[in-house]
This record gives sequence, C-alpha cells and structure tokens, in this order.
Amino acid sequence: MSIELINIAINKGAKIYASVSGGKDGQAMVRSLVNWGYDIAGLIHADLGRVEWPHSIGMCERLAQEFGIPLHVVRRHDGLDMLAYWQRRMHQLKGTGKPFWSSSSNRYCTSDLKRASINKFFTGCGDFIISAEGIRAGESTARSEKAPLSLRTGKHSTYYDGMTVEEAIHAFKPGKKLALNWYPVFNFQLDDVWATYGVDDIWLEIARDEYEETGNIPDWWPFHPAYALGNDRVSCMLCVLGCIGDLRNGARHNPALLQEMIAMEEEGRATFKNKWSLKELVL
Repeated sequence: MSIELINIAINKGAKIYASVSGGKDGQAMVRSLVNWGYDIAGLIHADLGRVEWPHSIGMCERLAQEFGIPLHVVRRHDGLDMLAYWQRRMHQLKGTGKPFWSSSSNRYCTSDLKRASINKFFTGCGDFIISAEGIRAGESTARSEKAPLSLRTGKHSTYYDGMTVEEAIHAFKPGKKLALNWYPVFNFQLDDVWATYGVDDIWLEIARDEYEETGNIPDWWPFHPAYALGNDRVSCMLCVLGCIGDLRNGARHNPALLQEMIAMEEEGRATFKNKWSLKELVL
C-alpha cells in the first residue's frame, strides 16, 4: 500500500528528498530508490558537528556523487552543534538537578538539531514533499511499531488535519503544504542492507580483520569506515543510545571528545547516561 500511495503522490507532483547520515541504512535506501526508478530531488544531511564521525560528511558527499544527486547540509538556525547545545543546556539547568544530556526519552539531537533543521529546509521545497528516511523495523521494537508512511508532524497545512495519510494524498491541493515521512527500507533485514552493495557479514569481518592487520580501511569496503573499525551502528561518535562496543570505539578514535564530555559530566554534575559515566570508557 505504501508504494501505491507514494506513486500516487509522485503523480500529483511530490518530490522525494532522502535524509542521509552517512550510515548503512540511508546509503542502502538511496541506492534502492534509484534502482527502483525513483527520482530523488536531493539528499539532506543534518550535521551535528564535532560529535559526528569525521567520515560521515564524506560518505554523504560520495553518495551524492555516485548518483548525481544534490547534497544539502543543514544545521541549527543559531549555528550550535550538538556539543555546544549540550553545553548551553548544562549552564541553563545548572543547580536544578535536571539532566542536560540527550536520552531515549529526550532526543534533542533528533528533534532540535535534525528534524527542525530539515523542516526549515523543506519550507522552500514546494508544496508536496516526501521525506525518505532509512528507518528499518528490525533495528528495534520502537522502530518496528512505526508506520512506514505517515504525515510529517509540524510540516503540513491544517487543511489536512484529521485526515489519514491516504486521505491527505488523495486530497492534496496546490498551495496547501503536504509533507510525508516514508521509510522505503522498513522491511529490509541487515543482510538486505549489505546486499545493496554486494557484501555481507563475511565481507564485514574480512574488512575488520584487514583493518586490524594493516591499520587501514580496505579500499573495496563500500560503507562507512566505522563499521570496519568495529561499530554496529553509525551515529554520533559518543551516542547516548549507542551500545558499549560502539561507545568504546568512538572513544578510542576521538579521545579529545571523550575528555571534553567527561569534563561536562563533572561540571554539570550529570552522568552521560543514568548512573553510567563516560569515565567507564577511559582506556
């Protein structure tokens, strides 16, 4: 049903913009959309600044070049990156006992630095927008409960209030802004993601072994270097939702960031996670 509705939307003039972070799911999504015959008006990368893996923007640029799609890099309106945003919250909340870090229930990184910046960009992109995002059901229980096609919160005209996504698409009216969220690879398994570039788990292990032996990421590895360095996911180098392995890896490859964030824990009197400090990562 999602594909049918997307095709109806495109026939009504909707443009697809694909959000990419540099990670595997967004990369697989873009290649899949192109292979399925969809035109992508632009790639959008919401840059979080100093907390990002340094390779991430390069991966987005490479993806844009591969398919000849314009890349738009967006940032917060006030220029604050993720680290500066945490620092501002730390000073604002000092003495209140409230945590200033992001958390699973307060994902400022997603809402304030990504979604809000992308929504601002969408203001100048026409009346009918499809925001394609590399969300997969297999990533987590929370993600599996998402709808693969929905109205984008805060970015559609009140004309569509009370409508289902299907009703809104059929009722689209020029001059009445309509934006959708679409997860094209929602039903992809991890193997499907790797397969978009002709590799699998075995190739991943070979890439990791080659890095361990030589200290270099093999040239043939098509995805973000952080996977070959040992990461399961690619987000921020030190992500509050990251597993311990990914956090250790991020700390190993950016010790200066680790020390700066430990200093923030101490100054703000709040550990990075509930009852868990970044000091655990000191090597």
